[in-house]
Formats: sequence, C-alpha cells, structure tokens
Amino acid sequence: MSLPAIPTRGAYLMRNALVPVGLCRGLEVSAATQGLARADILVRDGRFHCPDPQADRAPALTVVDLDGRLLLPRFVDMHTHIDKAYTVSRTGFSSDGLSSAVALWAAGQEGRTLDDDIARMERSLATAEAQGTRALRTHLDTRGAPADTPSWQAYAEVAGRWRHRLHLQAVALTALFRVEEPDFAARCAALAEMGATLGAFVEADATPALIDRLFGLATDHGLDLDLHVDETLDPEARGLELLAETAIRRGFSGRMVAGHCCALAQMPQARRDAVIARVAEAGIEVVSLPATNGFLQDRAPGRTGLLRGLAPVQELAAAGVPVAFASDNVRDAFYPFGAYDMIEALRLGIFMGQLEAEPAHWLAAVTATPARAMGLPDTGRLVAGGPAEAVLFDARDWADLLSGTALPRLVLHDGAPLAAGASRTEPQWETA
Repeated sequence: MSLPAIPTRGAYLMRNALVPVGLCRGLEVSAATQGLARADILVRDGRFHCPDPQADRAPALTVVDLDGRLLLPRFVDMHTHIDKAYTVSRTGFSSDGLSSAVALWAAGQEGRTLDDDIARMERSLATAEAQGTRALRTHLDTRGAPADTPSWQAYAEVAGRWRHRLHLQAVALTALFRVEEPDFAARCAALAEMGATLGAFVEADATPALIDRLFGLATDHGLDLDLHVDETLDPEARGLELLAETAIRRGFSGRMVAGHCCALAQMPQARRDAVIARVAEAGIEVVSLPATNGFLQDRAPGRTGLLRGLAPVQELAAAGVPVAFASDNVRDAFYPFGAYDMIEALRLGIFMGQLEAEPAHWLAAVTATPARAMGLPDTGRLVAGGPAEAVLFDARDWADLLSGTALPRLVLHDGAPLAAGASRTEPQWETA
C-alpha cells in the first residue's frame, strides 16, 4: 500500500477523497456511508475550495486521484506534558499507580537542564507534527512565577520557533493549595499577560473554599481553566462536583476543561448521573486520557488491574458534555510508551470506551471538539475557504484506519506535504 504523490507547490485537484462529513463545512460531498463520503477538493493558495467545473479544467492543473483514501482534518492534542516527555530512561516508570509515578518524576530532576528541556520539547513538537497534529496544549509544572520556572523558560524559547507551524497553548499546572499563597494573584496576572491558561490538581484535598478562590482568581484575571480532576478510582471523590457547583454559582464565563475524571466511572449510577448533569449545566468540557489512565489506574505489583480507569465518556457525551481524547504522557514515569499519535489516542478511547459503533462521531474527540475547547473553531475541520490542513491515510474505511499503527500517512500544511510527512519514522535525537 502506498500514497499518491501530492504536489509541493501550485494548485491541484484532489479527486475521490474519502472525508468525514461531520467535520466538513462548505465542501460538496457524495452520499455518506458510516459518516464517510467522497469529495473532490481543489487546493489553491494554501486553502481548500470546491472545484469549479468550468474554471478548473485548465490543462496545467495537476489532478491527484485519491481513489477513496481517507483525508482527515489535522488533529488537536489538548492535554500533554512536553516538559516530562522522553525522561523514562532516567526516571523509570511506575509499577504502583499514580503516586509512584509522581515520586519517580520528583526524584529524577537532578539531570534536568534548560538545554535538556528544550531538546525534549522540540522532539515532542516535531513528532506530534509528523503524526498530523495541528494544535497542541501542554501542561507545565509551575511552583512559582512562570518567568522563574525552568519549564516555562524552555517553553518560551521553543514556542517562539514553532508558532508558525503549530497552534501551541500552555497551562500552568500547580497544586491547588498554592492559590492561597500571597503572590499567587501576581502569578495569575503574569499568566494572563502571556496568554496562558490556569491549571491545578483538583484532588482529595480540594475544598469549597480553595475551589472558590481558584475561580475568583481566574475571573479577576480573565483566565480559562484546565484542571486535573479526580485522577483516582475513589467513588467518594468530589472534585468534579465542586467545580461544577462553583462554576454554576459564580456564573463563570471562561472556558473550563476537566481532565481525567476517572472517579466518575466508579460512582453509584444515581450520583454519577447527577454529577454529569451538573457538569453539562456548568459548561465544563472533559478530556479523557485513555493511555495514561489505563496504565496507572488500579495498578499494583503482582496482580492484574481490573478497572479500566476511563471516564464514562458515553454517558458524558449523551448528556451533552463535549468529550475529547488526548495523548497525556509520552515516555515518562507516568506512561513509558507513546508517540503523540492521535489516531492511537482515538483507537484506545474507542477500544476502552466500547465506542466502535460510532467512529465517525468520536473522530471529533481528537479534532473539532478539543479545537473548540482551545478557542480554535476552524481547526480540526475540512472547510471550504479554510486552510488546507489535513492528513491523508492509506485507508479506505474505519477498520483500515483503526487497525494498525504502520498505516502510511501524509501530512498537508497549507496544502503542501510536510518535509517529513511521507515518513512515520520519529525524528532522531540525542536526549533520552
């Protein structure tokens, strides 16, 4: 199997592209089967257009017959940790759940340098781009002011180099108790000036007062929230419930994302349904992390974990809560595998969530849904008149797409193939 050659410059016409109709806007498509339909798409000046039968007959126009191959919008990976990525060789990885991973990461800081952080972040972004990601949000460990934090110093340098290639966003990830520290408001002001997002761990120590303080600071400084919530299998966890109640009471107008939400799946059904209803009312968006949560939750040496650790994504979606999937950790103490491949994140989400009946619906969980949560409404779609950002797969149906990791793909940026797009080989780097 192979992919047809795509011109590196000039206008061209793609015929017989197989596209997800739910993620198309303004394109002319045929009748759909399983959410997929054929379309002819003109690429000109880095944008997608509907072909004009009269104007687009010029002999010089290159025609590329995709012969029913899948053309998907580029992906949106809205929950990553590029400051931790590619450190598993020095930290080891957890054999005993989340707390063990946290301890391993904390103990492995001795060899960290600014140059090391920059190199690993560069590797992360290059790998994500080669897989087809267009927008990426990373959480960065933040104990003090961003300007004094190594992760933020490295990110500032890397983001400057990548701003024309990826839509990048950063979240200041901190312990919730820090909202009471005297200089935390100043840190929030700095985040707002940087265009960053406020994050926190909302865990067992979360109290109504701390959550209220968090929302107050976010409101005062015009910050969106992206939080790690209830990353546990404790059915008594109340973090997500407190967030929803506080957001509703305050009328919070910023964007809110809750990551993980593992405990929600372990609650009695009546309570789970009630919490989900409040989450929907509050306008909270949920990002589920199947790789890391599947690896860490219900984990202990010498026995098989029996619980999946996945948020109840079907129930959340049925209640109108936007649900995304994301990579989360890549080759670190929390998850020793991964390559920023959003098709792998989608595959794991569909497998663990038993979502195989609606792959077309769940494709939005790695494209348009997280794009909206990041304030990028035209990213993650194929739009007539919009940027020609897409990924071409040597696949002709959902089974082809979701059945193998060696599937050839070609990433289009402004309509032209990325230099490394034809190769799935990860860039080689010196750091581990």
